[in-house]
Amino acid sequence: MAGAKRKYIEAAYELLVRDGLEGVSIRKVADEVGCSSTALYRHFPDISMLVAVASIRFLRDYIEDARVLSKVDLNPLELNLQLWECLAYYSFRNADIYDNMFYGDGADELYGEAVKEYFAQYPEDLEGLKDFMLDMFTNATIAERDGILLNRAAEQGMLSAESAEYLCKLDSYLFRGVLADVRGRDLDESGFRDITREFMQLIIRSYTTQLEEGYSILVVSPDFVADSSRHEVEARASYRVQIQTIPCNQAKKEKTRASA
Repeated sequence: MAGAKRKYIEAAYELLVRDGLEGVSIRKVADEVGCSSTALYRHFPDISMLVAVASIRFLRDYIEDARVLSKVDLNPLELNLQLWECLAYYSFRNADIYDNMFYGDGADELYGEAVKEYFAQYPEDLEGLKDFMLDMFTNATIAERDGILLNRAAEQGMLSAESAEYLCKLDSYLFRGVLADVRGRDLDESGFRDITREFMQLIIRSYTTQLEEGYSILVVSPDFVADSSRHEVEARASYRVQIQTIPCNQAKKEKTRASA
């Protein structure tokens, strides 16, 4: 039974890759697998749930990058910014899929159910993730993941609680806006990188204005390259973000300059 469900998920995923959201139907998935629609309905109540579960597979490269980052000594803000960069890079390349996954009709309920169903079938995709990182990917939405790390930064004195709440809302609004803007645009690899870079510059600028005195964001780009042992992830240069402690008088100057 479990093997059959994986076949349906993988067939739906391949249709999403090849034909997009409009190219997936119960009939087409059944034809790809070589079964009847009735057999498929025994595993999935409708096409929306099947698409939702299959869409989680698009997160594999993002999770692989998170696995790499989990082995690096990063504070909560560094990790959060790196994860945003990874998510932006992959999601902007498949904007229709990600927009539907996170913000489509019924997404609030479907996403949580789809995550549980997908990882029940593919627990190997979570190998190497531990503790709170594992919990974030299995039990939290993108906004909740963002909030977890921002609140950790607040607990460490990098942000105020109010700033953490403000940045969480701003991050979500900005990500959703850029994702919607990218949908349907015919971009090459350079274009996707440029949009990812622009998104990160906006995110980093907003973080800089909210840091507590004594902290400053240093961005060194590029020197982090995604490396994968299980998936063929295209190597890409990424932001390497560091949070530096600086003298308070200099911090005031930095904050004023960022707000100008």
